[in-house]
Amino acid sequence: MFGRRDEISRIEAALAEQAGNGFLVITIDGEPGVGKTRLLTELLERARRHGLTVLSGRATEFERVVPFGTYVDALAPLTAGFTSAALRTLLTAATGRVPADDRLDRYHTYRGIQQMLGRLATERAAVLALDDLHWSDEPSLELTEYLLRRPPPGRLVLALTSRTGLTPPPIAEAVASLDPPAIRLNLRPLDEAAYAAMLPHVDPDRRRLLHRASAGNPLYLKALMSAKDRVLAHLAEGAPEAAEPIEDALLAVLRRELDGLGSRARLMAGAAAVAGAQASLDLVAHIAEVDDGRAVTAFDELSDRAVGTVTGARFTFRHPLLRAAAYWTAGPGWRIAAHARAAEYLRLRDGPVALVAHHTERCARYGDEQAARTLGDAGVGYLDTAPSTAVRLLREALRILPDRAGLVPYRCSLLVALARGTGVAGDLAESRRLLHEIMQTRDQARAAAIAFSSVISRLLGQYDEARALLTAELRRPGQQRRVRAQLRAEAAATAVLCGDPQDGLHQATEAIRLVSGTEDPALAAAAHALRALAHLQTGQITDARTHSERAGWLVDSGPDAALLPHVELVAPLAWAHTSLERHDDAARHLARGIDLATRAGRSHALPYLLIVQATLWVRLGRLADAVETAEHAAEASRHIRSTETLAMSQAVLLLPTLWRHGTDAALTVAGEVSARRPRSAWWSGLARLDLARVYLAAGRIEDCHAECDLLDVRPTARPWPTDMEVRLLALRAVAAAAAGHQPAAREQSADALSQARTTGLAYPLGTAHEAHARVLARDDPHGATESARAAAGHYATAGALVDRGLTHQLLAEISASLGEVEATHAELGRAKVAYQAAGATWLSRQLARVQLRLAARVRRPAGARRSELTARERQVADLIVRGLTNREIAERLHLSPKTVEAHVSRVFSKLDVRSRIALASRLIGHDAPADLEKPDA
Repeated sequence: MFGRRDEISRIEAALAEQAGNGFLVITIDGEPGVGKTRLLTELLERARRHGLTVLSGRATEFERVVPFGTYVDALAPLTAGFTSAALRTLLTAATGRVPADDRLDRYHTYRGIQQMLGRLATERAAVLALDDLHWSDEPSLELTEYLLRRPPPGRLVLALTSRTGLTPPPIAEAVASLDPPAIRLNLRPLDEAAYAAMLPHVDPDRRRLLHRASAGNPLYLKALMSAKDRVLAHLAEGAPEAAEPIEDALLAVLRRELDGLGSRARLMAGAAAVAGAQASLDLVAHIAEVDDGRAVTAFDELSDRAVGTVTGARFTFRHPLLRAAAYWTAGPGWRIAAHARAAEYLRLRDGPVALVAHHTERCARYGDEQAARTLGDAGVGYLDTAPSTAVRLLREALRILPDRAGLVPYRCSLLVALARGTGVAGDLAESRRLLHEIMQTRDQARAAAIAFSSVISRLLGQYDEARALLTAELRRPGQQRRVRAQLRAEAAATAVLCGDPQDGLHQATEAIRLVSGTEDPALAAAAHALRALAHLQTGQITDARTHSERAGWLVDSGPDAALLPHVELVAPLAWAHTSLERHDDAARHLARGIDLATRAGRSHALPYLLIVQATLWVRLGRLADAVETAEHAAEASRHIRSTETLAMSQAVLLLPTLWRHGTDAALTVAGEVSARRPRSAWWSGLARLDLARVYLAAGRIEDCHAECDLLDVRPTARPWPTDMEVRLLALRAVAAAAAGHQPAAREQSADALSQARTTGLAYPLGTAHEAHARVLARDDPHGATESARAAAGHYATAGALVDRGLTHQLLAEISASLGEVEATHAELGRAKVAYQAAGATWLSRQLARVQLRLAARVRRPAGARRSELTARERQVADLIVRGLTNREIAERLHLSPKTVEAHVSRVFSKLDVRSRIALASRLIGHDAPADLEKPDA
């Protein structure tokens, strides 16, 4: 009994108390299939365990003419123990063989049954269960009402079940007047938790579909278990007409409640199923081709039989699956004609285009221009909100559109819309095929096709093709102003990704000029965002800030419907916000853009948005979120088969993987990124910078130099964006210092500082100062300290949590080299807090080793208690001070790990310390600070 814990508890409590009580009524009501009979069976099983006598009867729909049919099975077993004229009369009446000389006196029969039950319940507590009371014959209902109003003496439980809303009024009134009141159990549909308990081995997504399609009804669940996911999805959406025909086995279960309807009510049920959820009564009558009077009679029957309800002037099926049954049990030819009548009715009354299209799609024939235009216009209307639906309607419109010369422009416009729909929905290859088909024409739709083709080409990494097509089209005269603005915006986006900010700036400026004469704030926002990005790449920070603010205002002031056609513009805007260190604005715009793209099914925009969001999380040190978002971006890229955004997604994973899981894991990702780099020159450069950083962290200096060298190989003389140039110089400087090339390191770190100062931005300044500090650390620790402190301050301003932690760790190492104990511990503590907040687990583990190493470096007079250790214990202690783990010590000394653990325990005990840090401090003559004096995990 999954999901019925409360009902079972109430039944159990009632049966336990019944041993010493009198008459008790328990009613169970609910929709068909919800589990009334199953719960009643459970009640009877528990009654037997409590020692009650069990009597059980059931009414059926097809035996309503049999007098006392509900009671026959319940009372027949009593003939062996009771001599009762009333019982004989009841059983004889049920057979239809009432003796001629024995007139049926119902009152005496009811009284006799009541007295017999009283004698039974006086001797031993009993339960009388009557199932499906709504199907009971009239004498059975009268007897039940009699027992309710004149309860038998003794300890009797009367348990009744009926459908919600169909309990016979006399019974409902009698139950309502009981004292003590009846226990009413109203069975609601089962929730998802109950389904999870029932179906633990079913895929969660399919389980959710089953729950939605069955609406929590166990009977319907059983019938749906073998249904395909596609059918379940349509049934869950309440759109049975969109699904393939329901399997016969499932249909047999669903149609049971319709089989007992009269012919006119059955016709009206089919018409209501065609009309849709909450169907207008007038529309249903028109579809069924019946007059108002007959329609009203049929609706009354449907309501009386609980097939559905009439509220106001609308009919609603009680359960979506009943609508499915009514729809699919109607003949296929009748359904086509019914949809045609529905479409005609709605078209003549200027009904919603989407609803007219819904019916038109199911009855359209080739050559019907009106139907084709209905479907095509509806498909275009769905492009921004439901691209998958748009694609289906547009394909059908193109299929039935007559092949006439005068319709060529309309056909081309539908092809452009179809190409957009397939591209937005993620089928890039099909979109590209359609777009190239349109480009062969001389129709005005060609420009729009080329504009969207550039979007598809960028997703496929085909930047040269995109630029060539856009350049050629922009040379052609005659495009509309808005289309030309769209072409310029696409050209700007392509130029920025190709690492050509000057062309990007030119194209974005032209797009802004052109779009000013249109009413398209989202396109204007896209142009301003791209211009901001181009300004950033050329180092014009003030101009970048101006245009990003303008783009942000346009996005914030516009409704979702206006933003949807250009939702991908949020990605460059958020990148500009992130670079300008306006992280709250970036996060807010990304959240809105991702939500819109997800809800509207704009699959082509999702990877870009997620990639930028992951990049933002990396900058802010939200590493777990960064990894999750980058993996989501990768999955979204695979879904649309975009190798370009997939490569970008993997590149974003490099640093969070390094900081969370270490160099081995990061090098694995680096191998994948190296094998499949983004084709975008800008993104390829970004990937190389992160690859170089991973190689540097892994001590692979030559590989780091190699990536930096490749960054200097430019297809043109254009420089890298300033922030990238700062990162490149900083990496070169640190790598040179690590290789012992100090003069070159100093020169490059100085160049990095010079470049960073031109931006005035905190993150590039932090990058440059950190590199300068690392270069100076060995020869000029005081100068290094000053630069590192400046870097930490800039990183704090930029919100770069992990970079700030790394700088504090650097400061700790510099302080240790100067013998500054308090400063060393303070900086270590700051690094530890930053790493923990960011979830940088590998960096946290590395920091623990650094703490041990620095504790040994900051020497003081040795303590006197070392002599208390044995020779083996001193060996173990010395290795601990050098930063080795228990496992590494065991391998070094050829001992078992448990033996090493025992030695460590004795060392801690003899020297009265609780951690490895404290041990190192004690052995070199000073105690560990309080914040480090913590037991080892």
